[in-house]
Amino acid sequence: AQQPFQPQPIQPQPHQPLQPQPPVHPIQRLPPQPPLPSIFPMQPLPPVLPDLPLKAWP
Repeated sequence: AQQPFQPQPIQPQPHQPLQPQPPVHPIQRLPPQPPLPSIFPMQPLPPVLPDLPLKAWP
């Protein structure tokens, strides 16, 4: 004789209402950060595409 499956009674958890947070301005969300100093000087990037057709152009 097979025992009928009896699901475990689910314990009701107390409902925690979400506290409505006041709208935060995007600027006030993060403190103003100073610009980072340029560690590496700006150097021209090497051309990614092969420059064989570009050299032929005037």
